[in-house]
Amino acid sequence: MPDNQFDDRYRLPAHHVDNPGVQKRARFVEDEQRRMQSEIRTRPGNIAWFEDLLAKPVAEEGRKLVGYFCNMIPPEMIRALGALPVRLGCGNPAMVQPGEEVFSGEICPLAKASFAAFMDEGSAANRCDALLVPTSCDAKRKLGEVLADFKPTFMLNLPPEQDARRFGRFAQEEFSRMADFLCGELGARLKQGELCRQIELFNRRALLARELQEKRAAKPASVSIRDLLAVIQSSFVAVDLEKWLLEAEKVRAHIDAFDASRPRYRPRLVLTGAPIIWPNFKPLNLIEESGADVVADTLCSGVQAVFDPVVYAEKSRGALLRALAERYVFGSPCPCFISQATRLSRVLDLVREFRADGVINYSLRLCQLFDIEAYRLSRIMREKNVPFMIMRTDYSLEDTEQLRVRLEAFLETIDDD
Repeated sequence: MPDNQFDDRYRLPAHHVDNPGVQKRARFVEDEQRRMQSEIRTRPGNIAWFEDLLAKPVAEEGRKLVGYFCNMIPPEMIRALGALPVRLGCGNPAMVQPGEEVFSGEICPLAKASFAAFMDEGSAANRCDALLVPTSCDAKRKLGEVLADFKPTFMLNLPPEQDARRFGRFAQEEFSRMADFLCGELGARLKQGELCRQIELFNRRALLARELQEKRAAKPASVSIRDLLAVIQSSFVAVDLEKWLLEAEKVRAHIDAFDASRPRYRPRLVLTGAPIIWPNFKPLNLIEESGADVVADTLCSGVQAVFDPVVYAEKSRGALLRALAERYVFGSPCPCFISQATRLSRVLDLVREFRADGVINYSLRLCQLFDIEAYRLSRIMREKNVPFMIMRTDYSLEDTEQLRVRLEAFLETIDDD
């Protein structure tokens, strides 16, 4: 077992609040987003299967659960130990207010909403047996210490730079510490053969996600970006991944069968920036309602979150952990690292590959990482003659119409070009 990362002298009792009103409002927000998406003209026939998973992220299977934040935690490791991974970043606007009752300062709504989920004793978050939190931002770094009052929590320390030559050993050792933590909490042993099997299973997800994006980019009308992200994000919950792959293949078949003979003149956009998490699909609603299509993204909650496979040459424990670190740390477009070259290169590659007409940077209010990065990103896009817009907002709906006006004006500049 790794050394305890938190000082037990200052541990507090878990803070739970029974608030049926908050739970009711949260369900209303989810139902309203589902209603809005039900009005989309063309949808996969099995889309309700994915939406049901998002509404109930933990099935009654009796297996141990490991909650995690961000896309730098390898779910392959969790499944190889016999547990089910559940991504816990909360996108429900109704959960921000109860979170503010504890975190009253200038903290991003995602952190507030995510903590509020733990205050509900019946939530999926509280059913987890252990938590994994990477130090991907200041909010996550300190949130881990708070969550340690609720569940055994492991903080994954990240290197400051995405330089595998300098920090590769450090990242591998952190992944080894994380494996030791999970083995201790779950009472299991990490077997290389099972880890390889899980890696191959998740690589199948990566391949299918690439195919879905490429096929949909050729026929954007076949599947809404909102439905595509619902499909992708449903794989983050405690789902039978083999079953998910079968259902996602039906979505691929739906795209293949879609008749794209009618011309569709809508701007093609690359979406980058902060995570957009179900049911807070406000930015996606606005983009599609304003007459544009997102054909690719760099979101840690979107297709790019599952886009890259894990590549390994050996099957030793060290080699597999090194391969996981290469994929989840050194290949991540997260802005928490010193240089933003990885994200910039990814955005430019996607613009070229998918013939995008412009780029939208979704900036979640109070997230300094994405706000500061917007400066360089906007300058680079201007130099490359790529139309660029910053969509800065939070979880509330108060600025919806103001954003709509700005977005429509931005799209008109693309049409003029």
